[in-house]
Amino acid sequence: MNSTTWLHYYQQNRLNRPEPQWDLPLNEHPAIVAELAHSLSHFQLGESGEGTHLFREARRTHADDPAYQEALVLFIAEEREHARLLQKLVERYRGRLVSRHWTHTLFRLFRRALGMSFELQVLVIAELIGTAYYRLLERRSSDAVLRQVCELVLRDEARHIAFHAERFGASQATWLPVEKALWLAQFQALFLAALQVAWTDHRRTLRALRISRGEFQREARQECVQFLASFAGVMAASGSVPSPAS
Repeated sequence: MNSTTWLHYYQQNRLNRPEPQWDLPLNEHPAIVAELAHSLSHFQLGESGEGTHLFREARRTHADDPAYQEALVLFIAEEREHARLLQKLVERYRGRLVSRHWTHTLFRLFRRALGMSFELQVLVIAELIGTAYYRLLERRSSDAVLRQVCELVLRDEARHIAFHAERFGASQATWLPVEKALWLAQFQALFLAALQVAWTDHRRTLRALRISRGEFQREARQECVQFLASFAGVMAASGSVPSPAS
């Protein structure tokens, strides 16, 4: 894995980030605004972690790769920046932030159950589903500020997924085909389970924006298919790191 290149990417991506125009008029139906505030507060909670457990595991398992450890710190910093943007949106919609929720608690406990590699799997699955969610919100919402936030988050998440795909590819370079097949099977099973939980948690908001269960699932499944395809490409050859947007 080219950790130094990824570290450089994250360092550059911190620069010249546009701030959404928070003072723009809110042109969205009040009922939809209330649903958005509720749903986004749950995503905000998921993005607000400190990454303490992940950093500790990275220091133990990647002691010989300080550039990867530093890149991971900057990855978590970008996730916390997403949490800040989502908090601003919830405040714009006059909603209330949540400090705990059963899905978040289950997600946190589950992702720490089997070490760093498994934790990263669960994080990637959350990002795949989150990417589908933000893309659909960007398409359907009438609020220009929400669309601006979704654009920023989607830009970052595309790189996050590529970052983790390269790490998984590097770690599985010496695996036997049967080991890779088992990993892919369990990853897809986890993804499908998480997708059902996400629909249960956010269906009212998505339906308020005229987004059906089928549309949400198709969008998320497409993200998963693209990730698995890119992951296979990483294992076959070294991938390149995209340049951050200016």
